[in-house]
Amino acid sequence: MRRRPRVVVALVVAVAALLAGVAGWVVLASPLLVVRAVEVSGTSRLSEPEVAAAADVPGSTPLARLDTDAIADRVLALPAVRSVVVDLAWPDTVRIDVAEREPAAVRRQGGKLHLLDRSGVAFATVRRRPAGLPLVSGVAGARPEALRAALDVLESVPPDVRRRLVEVRAVSPEQVTLRLTRGRTVVWGSPERGERKAAVLSALLSRPAVVYDVSAPDAPTTRTR
Repeated sequence: MRRRPRVVVALVVAVAALLAGVAGWVVLASPLLVVRAVEVSGTSRLSEPEVAAAADVPGSTPLARLDTDAIADRVLALPAVRSVVVDLAWPDTVRIDVAEREPAAVRRQGGKLHLLDRSGVAFATVRRRPAGLPLVSGVAGARPEALRAALDVLESVPPDVRRRLVEVRAVSPEQVTLRLTRGRTVVWGSPERGERKAAVLSALLSRPAVVYDVSAPDAPTTRTR
């Protein structure tokens, strides 16, 4: 009678170990919880098959054995992808949620037009400049800071000016100019005090001129020729 509790405990431990082993086999090795589908969301420029091909999720692999970080790294290798989240949807699906880069400007380089995002990453080529995206120029032989300055200025340009913006030229971080429609030029200077420069420029554009200089926003000037 005294041995019976020990026997019961031993049986319980044995059954628990057996169940744990079966559960481990089901999760890690059985064909019950393997990859059967890959779902992609968040794409617009890229196609879902493009992302799925880049992800290269091994089919018929147990979900628990997948390296989701490696899958994410492969998707991030696509230039148009800014970030990605890879989730496992049990029992058999891998979900890939992509955030694509948003074009902020166009840059001509190597005889091609490249779309740039806000951080200056070139992620796609186009045949012609899309409507609403200005051309960034003057930065090919300049320091990388010049490109960042041009993109920083773009963030400050007010919407009413953005609609008339054709080109942003930055030969240095302190020398950014804007080319508008109707042959007008804006001397912006550095990205500093962008909000103030934007407000001054919006007011100045009511005056007929060829050059609007807001590089010193507290003392702006205009020229008619």
